[in-house]
Amino acid sequence: MKKYWFGLPAALFVALPCIVTPAHAVPPVRAVDVTPFDVGGVKTGMSVEEARAAMQKNFGISADQIRVSKYRKDQVAYLVTNSEEVSTLVYDNKGTRMQVNFEPRIPYNKSNPMAVDSVSYEIPWTKDNETSMKEAAIAKYGPISTGGMMAPLWCNKPLPTSGMGCESDSPKLSLGGTKLQLIDPAWQNARMKFMDQQRATKPQF
Repeated sequence: MKKYWFGLPAALFVALPCIVTPAHAVPPVRAVDVTPFDVGGVKTGMSVEEARAAMQKNFGISADQIRVSKYRKDQVAYLVTNSEEVSTLVYDNKGTRMQVNFEPRIPYNKSNPMAVDSVSYEIPWTKDNETSMKEAAIAKYGPISTGGMMAPLWCNKPLPTSGMGCESDSPKLSLGGTKLQLIDPAWQNARMKFMDQQRATKPQF
């Protein structure tokens, strides 16, 4: 073995670092603006009425087939709106489930108080269904940002140092198994900032 290595041309040793990929090499990442993306016709930022209409159109259903939940008076969102506004819209049918979550708009808009901050869509798991979901997602949304085909992820700010995941404040679309989720943290972050401002207190000791 030693004789073999000593017999190698010097030029090959120079080229080896280019030929052999280090085990710790970071996979390439790709920034994708996911804010125009939709899941079942629903986009982040939509109103309750827009999201409900999109769900009805996507599934070919009536409004009464969509379950509605509202924020309670003891929940944080109520402190922004001072009214029991819609928190989620859910369509569930034989293992297919779509859920749309809402956050209050900041600043508060009485005529349009809530905005979609996340959407999830899921079908029953089978190996074939998982493959179909990946194929359909790639066809609709295009090349992924990071995560590889085991855990496809699209986002505005992929982490360049690890090749996995996105910045915490980045809107993102993720696919895990047969569940697709679109989320824009900006809506929740705005509500949290607003609540912090409301709680701001000057120390008096």
